[in-house]
Amino acid sequence: MCCSLLPSILDAAEDLIYIMAVEHDQFKYAYLNQAAQKASGITSQDYGRTFYEVYTAKEQLSMAYYLQNKYQKVRSARRSFRFEDGFLLPNGLLSGESIMSPIFDKNREVSYILCITRDSTARKEYEDKLRYYAYHDELTNLLNRRFLYEFATTPWAIWLIDLDNFKNINDTLGHDVGDILLITVAERLKQSLETSFIPIRLGGDEFLIAVDHVVAEPDKISGTILDAFTPPFPLSGRFMHITTTVGVSIGQGDLEISTLLRQADIALYHAKSLGKNQFHTYNEQHSYEQVIKYDYEIALSNCLANQELELLYQPIYDTKRKQIVSVEALLRWNKDHLKVIPPDLFIPVAEESGWIHPIGDWVIRQACRDYPAIADKYGTGVKIAVNISRVQLNDPSFSDRLLGILSEQNTPPSRLDLEITESVVMHNIEKVCQILHHLRKQGFTVSLDDFGTGYSSLSMLTQLPIDKVKMDRSFITQMNPPVIASLLNMAAALHLGVIAEGVEDEEQLNFLTKMNCPEIQGYLICKPVPLTELP
Repeated sequence: MCCSLLPSILDAAEDLIYIMAVEHDQFKYAYLNQAAQKASGITSQDYGRTFYEVYTAKEQLSMAYYLQNKYQKVRSARRSFRFEDGFLLPNGLLSGESIMSPIFDKNREVSYILCITRDSTARKEYEDKLRYYAYHDELTNLLNRRFLYEFATTPWAIWLIDLDNFKNINDTLGHDVGDILLITVAERLKQSLETSFIPIRLGGDEFLIAVDHVVAEPDKISGTILDAFTPPFPLSGRFMHITTTVGVSIGQGDLEISTLLRQADIALYHAKSLGKNQFHTYNEQHSYEQVIKYDYEIALSNCLANQELELLYQPIYDTKRKQIVSVEALLRWNKDHLKVIPPDLFIPVAEESGWIHPIGDWVIRQACRDYPAIADKYGTGVKIAVNISRVQLNDPSFSDRLLGILSEQNTPPSRLDLEITESVVMHNIEKVCQILHHLRKQGFTVSLDDFGTGYSSLSMLTQLPIDKVKMDRSFITQMNPPVIASLLNMAAALHLGVIAEGVEDEEQLNFLTKMNCPEIQGYLICKPVPLTELP
């Protein structure tokens, strides 16, 4: 039964099976399975014929000669040989991987040679498919990021394209609709530009146009890209207007793609900051906020180790007692010991990057270390006001770290006044109130800074566990009696102290004194100075 199944078994094999009979110095076809017959065109009618009798045409003689030598090698060596695939055969086709083995008769003579060949066509098609997907985006069929890095390493210019508010499409209409939009965008980009401009999908909603030749008017290309988005997009049964923002980098063939991408990304970020649906071309002479912020973030990571931070102090004056009752600690950053960076520029970066936590701890620790000298100057009842950011206050470990630092420095919590801004409160007033209640129970006092410039309301003030409000300098500059009187009366009704900020001359001091403002702070009393220069 097994022998009767053998032809069916051989015909079921996908590999090409040839059996050649050896007669003297010739090789005659003795058997081919169906796969071999289909691939070679040789049938059972050719059994008993040699290579030269099958390949009779003049242009086929080289193929007959090739096969004759190949089989002769096996016969002469009397052992198996493996032949690699990928060689160009005389008939113009690529060879498959073959194993050729001699079959011996009872006299140990080679009577047959078995050749099993793996057809490389299917594998080549699979490899071609893999190669295609390696360098093409599966969704849009555009070239992808890998192609950009391997084959477009120094383009003349690139246009980085980012769809505006694409996340809203995915979130509201679904990812399938978002995919339709991306496919449509790819088609529009291909149709809008000449074939020398290569459209690439980097991923997500980011596309890129690369060109390797000089472009006389790059801005015109940017305009063409924006114009491609002018017609509404048919999405989910409706027509929607989609805009895009473009960042351009021109390297003129001298810059690597990684540099061009970085520059285009900076330009794109800048264009978005101007209002989206715009383009911007990178300019080395321009001061980009994104670059500055990144530079600050890197430098902030080393500011403590490099001892670049400093605390200045500004006294707060009690108008009734006519003495300094507290000082505010004001952080300064002497970047690289070359340039002082204002807090409004680096504090937001520190908050975003997380460096505010170690920096904030340093401020508290340094204020505690400076407290004995301040108390010697103004008395043991003096306080140090320290600014606390929203990020610090929202850190679950902040309270424990704060108390730990004070314990380490032997500073009572009652000597510190924690200043928060209105924006800190607005993010989660209930949580903030819980934290502030806890801190006040430990002995800290709390002040609300920049009062009147943001979101404060009477109802919010009644909820906040605070001790003082700091009246913003804008009220002092205007010196509007009804407004200031209202603020002072409201604070008094809520049993809150008041500090007027930004007092710079005697006129303002006399005005506030007449209105019974309890405390003042400003250049009239003293500008922010190092500890050793406090009056």
